[in-house]
Amino acid sequence: MIHVTIFGSHDGRLQPNKRFYLTLFAGCDLVRPTAARQLLAQRQAQRDHHRPTNNKAFFLTLFGGVDIKSPTLAEEFMDLREMISSGLLSMEDWDRSMAELGRNEDMIASFTIFGGLDECELPSEDEEIESLAVQRHLGNISDSAGNVLQYGIGQHGGERTAIVRRAILATA
Repeated sequence: MIHVTIFGSHDGRLQPNKRFYLTLFAGCDLVRPTAARQLLAQRQAQRDHHRPTNNKAFFLTLFGGVDIKSPTLAEEFMDLREMISSGLLSMEDWDRSMAELGRNEDMIASFTIFGGLDECELPSEDEEIESLAVQRHLGNISDSAGNVLQYGIGQHGGERTAIVRRAILATA
């Protein structure tokens, strides 16, 4: 499936069913799926006998910009907790899969002319704090999990997923 942005802008989520993104004289701000959702998509592809290389998205950017941001720690935590409580994932599945997911994290290929592509952007500290504060206020994240998640602000890759795992254990 194709996503086209021309002379405008788009804010949204990086979708697994979209394989080609064209950005022409425009801007595109996307958020990666959470690690738990990536894991479920990977499992579904294995069940459907798709090769993992089919999951790579290609970005063609001409005179524009694309920013791909990681989800907030609150989103990562709530998705993982929801999938564990619904039985879609177990902590053992999570632990076994994190190394594999890290190896397959290169979901993107790109070609950019007179533009820019940033695929490793983290949410800002303000976005992280606001997201945690809102979810704590709504009761979706306990104080103990929120305190642990605060340590993950500004962390990349394995550190982020380890913090989310510790926050899940803090609520158990």
